[in-house]
Amino acid sequence: MLSSCRRSFALLCLILMTSCAVQPSGPSDAEIAAKLGPMAPLLPLYRQLALLEAGRANSPVVMLQIGDSHTANDSFSGRLRELLQNRFGDAGRGVLPPGVPYRYYRPGHVSVSEQGWTVISSFRGDPGPFGITGIRQHADRTADMTLSAEPGDLARAEIEVLRQPGGGTLNANGAIIATNAASVQSAWLPVPAGQTLSVQARGDGPVDVLAWSVARGTSGVIYANLGIIGATVDLLDTWDPALLQQDLVHLAPSLIVLAFGTNEGFHDSVDPAAYAAVFAARLRALHAAVPNAALLVIGPPDGDRRRPKRSTAPAACGDANWTEPPKLDAIRETQRAIAAQQNAYFWDWKAAMGGDCSMMRWAASVPPMAAPDHVHLYAPGYQATAEQLFRVIMDGYAQYRALRPGV
Repeated sequence: MLSSCRRSFALLCLILMTSCAVQPSGPSDAEIAAKLGPMAPLLPLYRQLALLEAGRANSPVVMLQIGDSHTANDSFSGRLRELLQNRFGDAGRGVLPPGVPYRYYRPGHVSVSEQGWTVISSFRGDPGPFGITGIRQHADRTADMTLSAEPGDLARAEIEVLRQPGGGTLNANGAIIATNAASVQSAWLPVPAGQTLSVQARGDGPVDVLAWSVARGTSGVIYANLGIIGATVDLLDTWDPALLQQDLVHLAPSLIVLAFGTNEGFHDSVDPAAYAAVFAARLRALHAAVPNAALLVIGPPDGDRRRPKRSTAPAACGDANWTEPPKLDAIRETQRAIAAQQNAYFWDWKAAMGGDCSMMRWAASVPPMAAPDHVHLYAPGYQATAEQLFRVIMDGYAQYRALRPGV
């Protein structure tokens, strides 16, 4: 009888041990990456999107696009934002450069006004420090900037200020913020919610605002565009490394999109080999600052330069009025190669437009998809190519979900 009990107890223990054993959780990240192939660099993003869909994300999935005028114009990023938020939920607008950073500024989903502020720009070589927006709004006297959005879009708001010796006072939606400090340092500060986000300098000392951010306070996607007209990727070298890392840690993006190359490609003196070193350093720095974020590099779109009548430069696509910038393709291919080396996904904007001579065709189409300068696109062109990138990202995501259906 005792022996039988012991055998029964041993069998029960074996059953319990078997039922409690860790079951296989599916393929590893390395195995999934191998099966995703060229989409593997986006694995960190896919992991967060899957958690978001499963209702297990602790915060919105944040995506940051940093670039030149193609990014400053919110048509491309705005369409991506719309598609991603329709698919995964709208968590709000996210971080923006404070105030009105340049003429004709038209950010999607919000409207911005300002009076009395002075733009300090890293692009112009103004003295720093600069964070992730690449600009500061400075005031020595009374000044006001206001951001307005649809009801609910400002459920959460914050501003990034520069604290400094002798710094003055800000009023942000009724919250009084003193910026005087023993040394120069930045700080992200929550602001009371309201129908608008209003930041006022009280005129009692110099004040600097580095960024502001608004969100809905819900789950979903935030896709922020931070573009500076005329910029090249080495603009990031003018930003304070510690401040940039602090911003990236605070914003916690799951995806960083770098969209430079047009301005570099129009500079005939650029050395592709030297550019490769700079571009690789930028990607390494971003990986180091936010190792859990995916990196996506957008190569420059097709482009043409006006050809003087007596020029010996070859005509572009048979049109004597235009010539191809000799370094534009070289910059694009350099970005492609460095992205592969640095575990970043490369998306070819020129290929998405249709390849060689696509800018010529798009500018001549009716209605036109590209601007007469043969450098920029019109909104329909930006939106059509953004839709292509969205499909590419979602195709990779569908592969990921098939490989790991249980999140």
